[in-house]
Amino acid sequence: MVTVLAACLVAAVFVAGSQRNSTPAEEPLIDNGQCTTAVIAGFATANGRPLLWKNRDVSQPDQEIVYFNDGTYPYVTIANAHDSTQAWGGVNSTGFAIEDANNWNTPDTVVGSDDDGTIIKLALRTCRTVADFQLVLDSTRIHGHTQPAIFGVIDSAGGASMFETFAHTYVRYDCNDTSDTRTGVLVRSNFSYAGPQTGRIGVYRHNRAQGFIEGSVTGDSLTAKFICRTVARDIHNENGLDPYPLPYQGISGALLRGWVSTYGAICRRLTVSACVIEGVQPGENPLLATLWAFPMAVETGVALPFWVASRTTPPQVNGAVTSPLCDVGLRIKQIIQHQPGFHDTLDTYMLVDGHNGGIFAQTFPLEDRIFQRADSALAIWREAGQPDSAGMTQLSAQLAAMAYDSLHDWPRSGQLWITPRPVTGLTMYDIPGSGLHLKWNPVTQDTLGVPITPSGYTIWRCDANTGHMDSVTTTTASEYLMPVPADSAKGVYLVKALR
Repeated sequence: MVTVLAACLVAAVFVAGSQRNSTPAEEPLIDNGQCTTAVIAGFATANGRPLLWKNRDVSQPDQEIVYFNDGTYPYVTIANAHDSTQAWGGVNSTGFAIEDANNWNTPDTVVGSDDDGTIIKLALRTCRTVADFQLVLDSTRIHGHTQPAIFGVIDSAGGASMFETFAHTYVRYDCNDTSDTRTGVLVRSNFSYAGPQTGRIGVYRHNRAQGFIEGSVTGDSLTAKFICRTVARDIHNENGLDPYPLPYQGISGALLRGWVSTYGAICRRLTVSACVIEGVQPGENPLLATLWAFPMAVETGVALPFWVASRTTPPQVNGAVTSPLCDVGLRIKQIIQHQPGFHDTLDTYMLVDGHNGGIFAQTFPLEDRIFQRADSALAIWREAGQPDSAGMTQLSAQLAAMAYDSLHDWPRSGQLWITPRPVTGLTMYDIPGSGLHLKWNPVTQDTLGVPITPSGYTIWRCDANTGHMDSVTTTTASEYLMPVPADSAKGVYLVKALR
């Protein structure tokens, strides 16, 4: 008698006895803006240039990087797809840059649509200095701010400040004033220092980011790349779970092994984009200010450089319908968060799979090359004292295309330690005088639904008398003729697809 048993390949990245089939705990849905930001004075950074950072946490997934020339000064900014009325973090031709986070521990008493994105756009269109932006707030506070917000701004003269706005007032904090900060660093999440102690949202994100950034000031390692690589991507959550080093080897609550909740983390489900604006030293050409931006979900993408002098942004980040790179990031995000019903959680094995694969194995080397090429070009332009508009346009386009080409069909073979789906349709019958013929349906997808072509199939036989399991052979076909008499082939057969 021949017994047939089809089996799937057990994923090698998981430790023996691990459980990855539990039901996740549901978490509350809070989809209002929950950004994390920082303003950093030039004297606190490694190269003497101020930095402005924002992780954008909103429920609008479609993000673009857009060049505008609709005001006194042209500018580049993060924007929602097909929305030219608001901006969410950018820099203009004078080197003035701005971003914001919602201020949730203050009453929202002014009726009307949220105005923080409109104020950012107005500032980019009209402001040269931090003082100019303060005049914008002086004028808008008369009518009242419909969305109390916390604005971070820098300029080409070394200005770097944070403004906490309320319905009809604001409070300014200056990175260059030791009474406001001794480190030159101002960090905010979604609460104002001047607001009430109650109702503060994002305290953990604030403290975590501040620790990272102020620690790098002490170590003289504070750069745009450090914020992009380490701070913006941090998934340590507010419940104290430390998933590092990746992949997380434990089980958190009712989640599957290797899964972590990112609720309350700096980088989370709502982190749809991010930017780090590197300003200029006093006296440098302000057109050398660089907008480093993630035009996609941060954990799945790379930072890319953009310059106002380009007078355009590449089609990969500003498409006819949506941004192609943003679409790529959202597709990969579905792979990383591949289980239905898992709110604000991710599979760390998709980030780092333990076998030199995972999305970070693709994005980190790619991002290293991007920073290296941009930094080399910037060194030449700074030495010349002026931007190269054509060179900036060409480099920005090349790097965006390189990012798209590298990520649009991830994961390809070898880029992720994946588990092929179980073999189905296994049948076998004796061919007198020839042997035992096995046949099965080809496996075409992994357990995530990603198309794959297995490297082959291994046939296993468990002896019916001894129970001993042996590998019979490996084949690249979806059938095999075993040249043995049927009576000596008794046992249980398993066919496993190979990665």
